Amino acid sequence: MKNWKKVFMMVLVLSLVTMMFIGCQQPAVQEDPEDNSEGVEEPEKITVTDVTGRELTFDKPATKVVGTHNPSLNAVVVLGGGDKYIVGFGNKEMSRGLYERVIDDFDDLIQIGKGKNINLETVVSTGADLAVIPERFKDQVEEYEGAGVTGIVALPNKESFETIKNTLRMLGKVLGENERAESIIEFFEEKIAKAKEASSKATEKQRVLFLGGSSPLSVAPSAMVQTELIEAAGGINAVEGVDVTGDFVDVNIEQIIEWNPDVIWYPAYTDYTSEDLINDPAWSSINAIKNKAVYQFPSALEPWDQPTAAIALGVSWATHSLHPELHSLEDLKKDADEFYNLVYGKTFTLEEMGLK
Repeated sequence: MKNWKKVFMMVLVLSLVTMMFIGCQQPAVQEDPEDNSEGVEEPEKITVTDVTGRELTFDKPATKVVGTHNPSLNAVVVLGGGDKYIVGFGNKEMSRGLYERVIDDFDDLIQIGKGKNINLETVVSTGADLAVIPERFKDQVEEYEGAGVTGIVALPNKESFETIKNTLRMLGKVLGENERAESIIEFFEEKIAKAKEASSKATEKQRVLFLGGSSPLSVAPSAMVQTELIEAAGGINAVEGVDVTGDFVDVNIEQIIEWNPDVIWYPAYTDYTSEDLINDPAWSSINAIKNKAVYQFPSALEPWDQPTAAIALGVSWATHSLHPELHSLEDLKKDADEFYNLVYGKTFTLEEMGLK
């Protein structure tokens, strides 16, 4: 009996030792550097279609962006809360006072050219991985890509509130800023709806002529975003019969007299003033001139009339301009505070915005 127990114990010990030995010999799968079949996900590629129909695929979000056209590049500034992505700029004068307040070391930011003229050597020196381009500069795509920088056409010639939102969404996806893009779009839609609700209570619609920056004889045709801005504020674009997209159109004074606008707006970036128009005998028969209803469109910080997210503030100002009894200066200031705090974490005084 004792021998049997002794044999049993020896067999048990040998079994345990064998199992331990076999266990020690098993390869540790998780330590095999060659085996990546489980637990590791490939980064998802980003695919977008730009406004010319080109499908672009990115392995990862863009981080260094250049451009020369302010309304297109502004979407990147807005989505980055300032200088997060900008490494090369166009004309520094495009800032209109805002960018130097929200982009650190703005004075040291590399200027890569102006408008359609770009310096490719300078572009390469920035290390850019993305160039943002408007449709009217679409020929620059080939130039940028010849320098190893992906070009994306993000703003179409035919402007509208919808194209502004599309630009934010497109670039939000490329930069990995989808949620931020949607929050800005939500603000945008809310303020447009608010302006339309206020202006719907007006008893009459005024005819508004929106002049261009190059000359008082250049006007915003129906295909420009200024038309939608005027209509959201409860007015009517006085310009009729001009079928042009992508830019202001030069006309003659006889045509403006025929349109006979009730109100004239002109941008802040002009060489002429309201007094120049009011004192010009050639304009004297126009209702807006007779009533001195000629106003500079804000802002001293940045243009509120261009196809950027800030046009929501342009609509707010336009509603106040046409219907001050329905949308007060205080209402406008609240809208501006909300926007600039959302986008840049800052607010500005009425004086800084050119409203006083």
